[in-house]
Amino acid sequence: MNSHISNRAVFWAVTLLCVVLSLSCGSQQSGKNDQGTEKNLASQSPGRDSLTIELTGADSVSVFVLLQRSHQVDSWSTAMGVFVNGIDSVKNGRRAVWIYSVNDSLPDIASDRRLTRAGDKVVWHYRLLQ
Repeated sequence: MNSHISNRAVFWAVTLLCVVLSLSCGSQQSGKNDQGTEKNLASQSPGRDSLTIELTGADSVSVFVLLQRSHQVDSWSTAMGVFVNGIDSVKNGRRAVWIYSVNDSLPDIASDRRLTRAGDKVVWHYRLLQ
């Protein structure tokens, strides 16, 4: 059982990493902050959103904590950070995954490591893959 859970977690971590990397290929860099490079959301959206969740940032609060405050979150921890597998019972699948943006940019770090500032626009996108 533990092996199955571990293999599943590794599978989803690799899948999410591949999605993030594929979204960042060939895109314009919109800016860089002290927490990592961020890519312009409009220039790298190979897919469309079937659901979105909008949140407002707060000083020194992670994107993950903001989400946990108002939604039921299914996640797992890895050496790279916490990855979201589902929000409010809507889970990642073969055709759609949860990704997040901050101020219309896709950060290249896990949501628990991306800190927000007061007034930041945080959006979780349930992105349908092409």
